[in-house]
Amino acid sequence: MIAINNLSFRYPGRDTASIREINLHIRAGEFVLLTGPTGCGKSTLLKCLNGIIPHLSGGECQGEVLIGGRATRSLTMAQLSAKVGLVQQSPDDQIFATAIQDEVAFGPENLCLPRPEIEKRVEWALTAVELGDCRRRSTAALSGGQKQRLAIAAMLALNPRVLALDEPISQLDPQGANEVMTVVRKLNKDYGVTVVMVEHRIHEVAQFVDRMIVMQAGRILIDAPTREAMAKADLIAGMGLRLPDTVEISRRFKLERVAMTVQEAAGMLKTGGAVRTEVFAQRQMRREGAQPVVEVRDLSYRYGKSDKLAVDCLNLVVDRGERVAVMGRNGAGKSTLLAHIAALTPPWRGAVQVAGRAISRSYGLPLGTVGMVMQNPDLMLFQASVRREVDFGLLNLGLPAAVRAERYSRAIESLGLAPLQDDPPLALSRGQRLRTAVAAVVAMRPEIVLLDEPTTGQDKRHIDSMMDGLAAQAETLVFCTHDVDTAIRYATRIVVMDGGRIIAADRPRKIFADETLLARSGLRPTQAWLVGKELGFADIFTPTDLEERWQC
Repeated sequence: MIAINNLSFRYPGRDTASIREINLHIRAGEFVLLTGPTGCGKSTLLKCLNGIIPHLSGGECQGEVLIGGRATRSLTMAQLSAKVGLVQQSPDDQIFATAIQDEVAFGPENLCLPRPEIEKRVEWALTAVELGDCRRRSTAALSGGQKQRLAIAAMLALNPRVLALDEPISQLDPQGANEVMTVVRKLNKDYGVTVVMVEHRIHEVAQFVDRMIVMQAGRILIDAPTREAMAKADLIAGMGLRLPDTVEISRRFKLERVAMTVQEAAGMLKTGGAVRTEVFAQRQMRREGAQPVVEVRDLSYRYGKSDKLAVDCLNLVVDRGERVAVMGRNGAGKSTLLAHIAALTPPWRGAVQVAGRAISRSYGLPLGTVGMVMQNPDLMLFQASVRREVDFGLLNLGLPAAVRAERYSRAIESLGLAPLQDDPPLALSRGQRLRTAVAAVVAMRPEIVLLDEPTTGQDKRHIDSMMDGLAAQAETLVFCTHDVDTAIRYATRIVVMDGGRIIAADRPRKIFADETLLARSGLRPTQAWLVGKELGFADIFTPTDLEERWQC
């Protein structure tokens, strides 16, 4: 189905190629995961499949890509659209129609197909992604997972032979991610669609894919069936990628084979395990003498007169020095809460006080009080280089040159951006763009740092590096995330939202031991917790926890 021969590509203005001498063959009907560290060339390779490279991009391209035996260079974009459907990382960047059925019909209409054929394709595509019962609904009323499935349906209506997905679950809550992956797997198995998917969240998708391709520095390093690839766990972990908990447990305990399921991992550990007696120390909810820095009282807000409340009578206190993770399903009200704390949105009802200042329609916050990194970093980047982007806020603070230089250097180094200082931000990978936006914010040293989905598009190494840097430089941190591992490791408290309300606020380990709460809020327990439960523990949440409690 796909043959790539000696493919290399270099973007305009870049000294090095993003992908180099790629040779790859993918059979019809395969489900392939393409992964690797941030900036390794995954998304660039994906764009070569549907002709965006070289047809719609500048740069230098060598080698060839064949789809179904025909070279992409010899086909028009219209011809390629019927062979390869590309679903981008953010569905909001692709969806433009106001009604679901109009969105799916748009592609076939542009191919000038007869109306009966268009109707047939729309019905099939929506049924395939389990949206057949809501074809007349507004696209704006969909959840994040539903929007991603709609973007997939719009591609399916073109009847492509290959479905290319660029981080399709990076912005979804765990339940929404599972919905999308289940639908994609169904398309692959039941309809024979060849799937090539770029994704950092290996632990979320490994169970669905047949084959893994791991890239590093523009080259393919590993290409093998999933279980065989996971047997190279040391190499994958060394690249800064996050393994599924069961694979990480297999690696740490040197199990006889790689465990791909909770039952496999627990079964192998039971054959010769001995319990250790250490007890985990639980963090206290509030520190003695804590000073509130954010106070939200009875906050309610809606975006339109006919819309439901985005936040509903919400109350929250954040103490100075806390690191609070706000979690919940897509549409729970997390981003709306952050917008109020940042004074981007004045309260409709209720009150918000930040750093001792009440926020209203006529009064916001002084410069440097709150720094916010949005979910889409592209909305924040506008300078010609990373250097100028990070320095922009420091210049506006009017700081002395020596102070500016020190803050700039620390932000750049802590976020791994030193080699990219002279590159245009919008020419970087999604993860690199996000880290640039974070660097620009933390360099200003605001009293409170807010982050909306800071792990999007990041590999584990860069997530850890970024969060370590934030923990060291940000006095108070509030971040929305779907990443359970990051929340457990870095949050001192987790606030869980559902339907615009806070339904729980407690220590991370207490939150993630409550299966009923997790199911209600769109979250899922970690694989390590499920393994621990099989072994009779209630306080195992990470492979490290298990390593401390169980000895083979």
